[in-house]
Amino acid sequence: MEIRQDISSAVQRLYDTYPFPPEPLLDSPPPGYNWRWNWLAAYHFCTNQTPQKQDVRILDAGCGTGVGTEYLVHLNPAAQVVGIDLSSGALEVARERCRRSGANRVEFHHKSLYDAQELPGEFDLINCVGVLHHLPDPIRGIQSLVAKLAPGGLMHIFVYAELGRWEIQLMQKAIALLQGERRGDYRDGVQVGRQIFAALPENNRLVKREKERWSLENQRDECFADMYVHPQEIDYNIDTLFELIDASGLDFVGFSNPKNWELERLLGKNPDLLERAKNLSDRERYRLIELLDPEA
Repeated sequence: MEIRQDISSAVQRLYDTYPFPPEPLLDSPPPGYNWRWNWLAAYHFCTNQTPQKQDVRILDAGCGTGVGTEYLVHLNPAAQVVGIDLSSGALEVARERCRRSGANRVEFHHKSLYDAQELPGEFDLINCVGVLHHLPDPIRGIQSLVAKLAPGGLMHIFVYAELGRWEIQLMQKAIALLQGERRGDYRDGVQVGRQIFAALPENNRLVKREKERWSLENQRDECFADMYVHPQEIDYNIDTLFELIDASGLDFVGFSNPKNWELERLLGKNPDLLERAKNLSDRERYRLIELLDPEA
């Protein structure tokens, strides 16, 4: 338990140092639309039905600086929203973000996911994006949230996929080696990481991957730190993802990007292979797609 508490404290220090996400504060509702944060759209996606009520309670579990929380308030005008996070620094930004944009049906609490049971009542929708993989015990974390989910409620989660993060893992380990005893000094870690990228040859695989996928957002130190000097990360594949889901006791409804999980887009040119795949279970088919298309 002491080791896990040390990890949680290290994660808290990272986000107090670099509140995340670093999206700008606006004096108006956030731009764009994400159906995953809209109760009506998410409920219809999961059940193919219209919900009987719109005055729901929504929990943003691990809300960070409130980027998702703000959308949850503005996209659900009849809902009451609660945000919790381990970082008091990130929560200060979240409160200011929502105040400035008029997202006034929200309350914030300085709590770990493990302490979600301390919140009163239940929630119809729980949003947990980019958080579980940073916990020392994700199973305990998701079970803590499930205990607050109302009957028939929905949970939306996002976790890292290991097959798309190989180069990130290598850079994380390289930075840690060079930091030595200064590991945990996140500003030093960002400096070391940027120096490594500047020193490596242009044709280096880590450099090429960074330029192809991450360099634009990683211009901001908050993003660079979240990616490369995070003290705790668990990356998932299909098998370990479903171990997490099974441990939660919830029913898996589906991926929110269903077209990515259609085998026909990968093997549609070969009917024989598609015929062979008919013998696979859903989870085996997902695993096959993940293996064939790790970029997605």
